[in-house]
Amino acid sequence: GGFSRAVMEYVNFKSLQKKFYLLDTYSGLVSECISEAEGKRGIKPGGYEECYEFVKRVFADFENVEIIRGRVPDTLPLVKAQEVCYLSLDMNCAAPEIAAAEFFWDKLVSGGVMLLDDYGWAMHVNQKLAHDEFASRKGVPILSLPTGQGMVIKP
Repeated sequence: GGFSRAVMEYVNFKSLQKKFYLLDTYSGLVSECISEAEGKRGIKPGGYEECYEFVKRVFADFENVEIIRGRVPDTLPLVKAQEVCYLSLDMNCAAPEIAAAEFFWDKLVSGGVMLLDDYGWAMHVNQKLAHDEFASRKGVPILSLPTGQGMVIKP
């Protein structure tokens, strides 16, 4: 949640009448979500230590943040938002990211931003290809950022 917390501080999220959802396993990647091609590129289950309690403490002073634990896409229906203006995808493998992109696309408002964390990194080329196909189907370009991220602005 470090990136999310930075965004929240930057936009003074506490003062907004908005809700921020954080969906994660809080214990790393799940093997069932990693494709064979991603596995061959070095994407592995796990990746970080159990951090759910830590994340809850980091966001404890934000009343308008909902922390949802579990695997995407299983947890997507727990997000009750009807409109989304910012969607950050950083799940390090294609299947859950595309599931989230599909789930939220119709909820993403015109001018809303979808940020793809690993878009420009060679290790994550399978994510890039999946997002390129998604964007093509939606008729939108992906801006490749110098940070290695990709950005979509919904028309």
